Amino acid sequence: MAAHTENHGKSFLKSLIVNNKDIPAMPFIVLGLILCAVGAVAVVTVFVKGHHESYGVTRQVPWGLLISSYAYFVIISTGIAFIGGLGHAFGYEKYAKISKRIVVLATIVLLAGFTQILMEIGNPLRMVYMMISPNFKAPIFWMGMFYGIELVILAFELYLIFKPNQTESDHKLAAVAGFLALLVGVLATSNLGYVFGSLNARDWYHGIYFSTFLVVSGVTAGAALLILVHNIVYKGSLPEELKPSMLSLGKLMGGGIGVMMFLYLWKMLSSIFTEPGDAYMSVMALVSGPLAFNFWIGEMLLAVVLPLALIVTAKGSVKKLSLAGFIFLIGLFFTRFDFVVAGQLPPMREGFPGSGVVTDALGLAMYSPSALEWLVYMFGFGVFFLLYFSAEKFLNLETESHH
Repeated sequence: MAAHTENHGKSFLKSLIVNNKDIPAMPFIVLGLILCAVGAVAVVTVFVKGHHESYGVTRQVPWGLLISSYAYFVIISTGIAFIGGLGHAFGYEKYAKISKRIVVLATIVLLAGFTQILMEIGNPLRMVYMMISPNFKAPIFWMGMFYGIELVILAFELYLIFKPNQTESDHKLAAVAGFLALLVGVLATSNLGYVFGSLNARDWYHGIYFSTFLVVSGVTAGAALLILVHNIVYKGSLPEELKPSMLSLGKLMGGGIGVMMFLYLWKMLSSIFTEPGDAYMSVMALVSGPLAFNFWIGEMLLAVVLPLALIVTAKGSVKKLSLAGFIFLIGLFFTRFDFVVAGQLPPMREGFPGSGVVTDALGLAMYSPSALEWLVYMFGFGVFFLLYFSAEKFLNLETESHH
């Protein structure tokens, strides 16, 4: 009996592992290994030197690059899971056709995000302490809880999609799991926005704006990454049966950018007309202050204008949509960074001599990420490249039709 079980396990693994020679995965795997190696050195350095000595954050700006990169990865993951839920749970055929790749991609991007928050909190054991001694009134506890549940759901989906000889009940379970991934993903991302929105001492964050904006931009980014990955995997020549899926994702990305523009407009206007409040100072930091380059080039040009122009003029070109997605994902980094940092730049008290508060000529607090912060950020990308393109290389991520 034991021998039979062992043979069954071996046959399952043998059926699972393939060697996809046509997929250009090796350059990305090598890049991932390099980034992981460099990032690992940074991680060890941070543990040796300590959080305070390693990062550029201060008492005035305690949230920096790693909070931004955490938000960048995990919100893309839940955006991908949202799209997967539309295919799995609601039967949207264009997304159901790529459901395997969706689940694998969402899971690995989420893991990349977890590397960032584990390095941000200083001691990874604090995550364990939060679980065994929870504060149910704290939004940040629910953020961790929802993302943890999301990972469990995605892991269960992975089991279902790679299970051999799938039955009708397996497909029904996958539909339920897809719906739960969609639901919990929206809760996790909107709750992440509420972690900031609940801070009534910080005018830029306070309210429901970021809970809404993060969900919309996450789904948009999920569509962008899916288009980009498919173009890489198929070297720009997608099978005809997948082109409708990519065109649909392109429309979703374009619609998402349109909604983001609408939200941008009213957030900026409502903040400008709170002069001389902190939200006004945050907007000025973005428009004409230390974050002006990030805002105009990163957010407006790369995350809005260029990708939207490419989508509008794509006329069915998946390569153009892929380029739009690539540019958008670069711009999205600036969006996340500005979102986190801008709200902290207005000082909580005046920078008088002896106060310990350091401000610039505009009266704003200052923050610049350290080299170690950038390397930890690169470590997250290394984890993504290594794990995802290894999956592309050694797993069959083509979704079999079961209709």
